[in-house]
Amino acid sequence: MLFIKLLILLIMGICLLNKLVGLCLICLCFISCSSRITVLNKGVAGNNSRDLLKRIEKDVLQEKPDLVVMMVGSNDMVNSGKLVAYPEFKENYERLLKKMTSSGVTVVVMSPPPVDTAYILKRHDRILYDEPLDHKLDSLNRLVGQIAKANGIHFIDLYTLFKSKGSPSRAPGSLTMNQANFGKEDGIHPTKRGYMLIAETLYRYLKKNKLLRKSKKIICFGDSITYGAFMEGAGTSTGDTYPSFLKNMITTGQQY
Repeated sequence: MLFIKLLILLIMGICLLNKLVGLCLICLCFISCSSRITVLNKGVAGNNSRDLLKRIEKDVLQEKPDLVVMMVGSNDMVNSGKLVAYPEFKENYERLLKKMTSSGVTVVVMSPPPVDTAYILKRHDRILYDEPLDHKLDSLNRLVGQIAKANGIHFIDLYTLFKSKGSPSRAPGSLTMNQANFGKEDGIHPTKRGYMLIAETLYRYLKKNKLLRKSKKIICFGDSITYGAFMEGAGTSTGDTYPSFLKNMITTGQQY
């Protein structure tokens, strides 16, 4: 009788050990797979769609990425020294998409967040714009969504997301830099929390659409928002940039 009890305990112990070993192997596999994913920050401050076309060969195509996340348009619409009309922007955008997709790259595009127009007009001449800046960014958001849909490209609407969070505003909790939360009348670049929101939204989208399974190299391509202006680690995939937060979430499987 004692022998049977000992045998049962031994079998139960072996089963438990097997389960633990299995869980460990699953964890190790996940960590190993995640650590093989490279995230590169290819954002350049001040870039518009023309600039991205000039450097896409070197910064994107020569890197042979599996996935590219592109966000551009803020400078095209609100930077008085970089303004691009809607027809040219559409042409530039579609050329960018064609260059990437024809190379076998999976592309996800994100519309830029909204801006604080009053802050922008303190440093840019109002007479240079033919329509209100909030109208321009709203039109850009819809245009990017339409281009993505027409070309079968993944689209994330950051413009509406930031608006739904009450940003931009002049409050300290705004996800866009302002005098209260950054000591600077910026009105265009996200705060650290804003960058975290971008990364988390992107990470959820990539997981939901199973875009991480075959992605070994991810390039984040864009302007100063991708670059991570004013953040620790700006221009890299470290610190407080959205590519950094994305890389950490992919590696750990945990969101912020």
